[in-house]
Amino acid sequence: MTKSLQERVAATNAAATPKVEVTIRPSRSKYDRFWVLTVVTCPFCGKSHQHGGGDLSHPPLLSYRLSHCVTQPSRDYELVAEEPKP
Repeated sequence: MTKSLQERVAATNAAATPKVEVTIRPSRSKYDRFWVLTVVTCPFCGKSHQHGGGDLSHPPLLSYRLSHCVTQPSRDYELVAEEPKP
């Protein structure tokens, strides 16, 4: 079965998008309750970035995001949970 152009483009983009581990923690605000996803070292600029991960009543939303690079154009990466340390 032949893949459509959209399927081929999506597969190419997914393969080219780096996976970036994030630390996951709840917010520290007493008014808002949400997940904070922290990219410790951005693969593009080397700096740390934070992303919101959704409401605490649900699991954190790990997905494709734009980097928050200040020194260069934002690019896509996929957020994945940090592997537990032994």
